Amino acid sequence: MTSTTAKKPRPARRRKAKAMTTETYQVANKSSDVQLPVVITKPTDTIIPLTSYVQDAKNRWKVHQYEFKALFKDIVWSYNKAKPYLDRVKNRISSKGS
Repeated sequence: MTSTTAKKPRPARRRKAKAMTTETYQVANKSSDVQLPVVITKPTDTIIPLTSYVQDAKNRWKVHQYEFKALFKDIVWSYNKAKPYLDRVKNRISSKGS
């Protein structure tokens, strides 16, 4: 039997973001052969911190739990309303079979 050694995990690739605020591209104009510059501006909005994402996930989980409890409560209510009718049907079927 041959034994194999475990390979070392490959390190995660980490890319650094470019430190630019604008980029210019040359775009051809359809009516002529002149290249027109297009400027793309990087947004200056702040980045949402990780703690906000964690808090959002916690809030969504609480909403999920609330909705699930309400669904379960509705299912129990429906079962309790339908049970007498289903019992009568079961009794009629069992009395006809004997």
